[in-house]
Amino acid sequence: MIQQLSLRLSFLFALIAMPMQALAGPNSIEKAPPQDGITQIEYSIKQTSKWTDLPIGTYRVPNSDVIISGHQKGGAAPMILFGVIGLAVQGSINAQNGKETMASAEQALTISIDDEAKAVLAKLIAEPDNAAKFTMSQTERKFEVTGAVVLSFANQAEALPYVTLRVKLLDKNGKKLWTTRYIASAGGRRPVVGAGSWTENGGALLRTNVSKNIETAIRTMLRDIRNPYARDEASLLTAKGFFPHVNKPLQVVGYKLAEENGQILFLPKLSTTIVFAGVNVLTPDTMALAPTQPKDAPLKLLKPDDPSLPGLARASVNPTSAGVAVTDTSAASSSATTPAEQPMLEELEAVKETDGGN
Repeated sequence: MIQQLSLRLSFLFALIAMPMQALAGPNSIEKAPPQDGITQIEYSIKQTSKWTDLPIGTYRVPNSDVIISGHQKGGAAPMILFGVIGLAVQGSINAQNGKETMASAEQALTISIDDEAKAVLAKLIAEPDNAAKFTMSQTERKFEVTGAVVLSFANQAEALPYVTLRVKLLDKNGKKLWTTRYIASAGGRRPVVGAGSWTENGGALLRTNVSKNIETAIRTMLRDIRNPYARDEASLLTAKGFFPHVNKPLQVVGYKLAEENGQILFLPKLSTTIVFAGVNVLTPDTMALAPTQPKDAPLKLLKPDDPSLPGLARASVNPTSAGVAVTDTSAASSSATTPAEQPMLEELEAVKETDGGN
């Protein structure tokens, strides 16, 4: 225990001393390199890397592309689906129906997106603008895409699904030349089980939401690779709300790339060591967005009841009763602290990816 505490303290001190370049590294905001001629793009059936795209404690539903996240800091949530779903249904159903409901929820969360994503990619590549830039046949360079569905808890009952794509440009020897993420979500949070939940009726609402986000994420990816959106300092926004893998609201500074079909394309000005760094397709009514001010920290923890959050982004349960502790310290609220200090250790561990991997 002492050794573990010492390691955690060392990690915290290292983060406090971390230069700003570590938070705002160029890899998170770099445009895709220009391509001469047509470049192969392939949707890979590889699983999302636990080293580079998932924080510690996430849970992958067996035989599924669904990853359960956001529960890691909830205290009582065990790292198995039965426990996570059990936590979500606790108090909402009686013991007689509990086991059946949990089994039904697990079945509803058993979703593979590989075939659908490949079909959507093939359909979109055939569109004239994309056909001039992309092919599914082999070329000297290749964009490799891997995807997942992250069901991210904001508290112990409600979650929002995100479709996440990791795209890498590889040379003929498999060396990585460029990488980023594309993350799409739509609508507000829902309970995981029960009436109106993501798993009701065999997960019908979840599957519809995921299908919509698959097409949105792939279409956004192709557009940004083909003709990159401008990363303009004049377009910087400060976003306040929930991001995937984090069960507390955050303030994040980034670029507004575009506003399309009632959604905002937002690129956090953070390094790829943060697991939600990349182009995020947001629903404006779930995220408070305003022009960035000089005093705005690039990454800051907010309280769940922060009045600057839009109604749909505020926690709907008491954070303490949900097992989601909020540390009330001057460091979390003072604009004089460094951006690396403001999210406390547990939040940084939740959003910072593990070193290693490609």
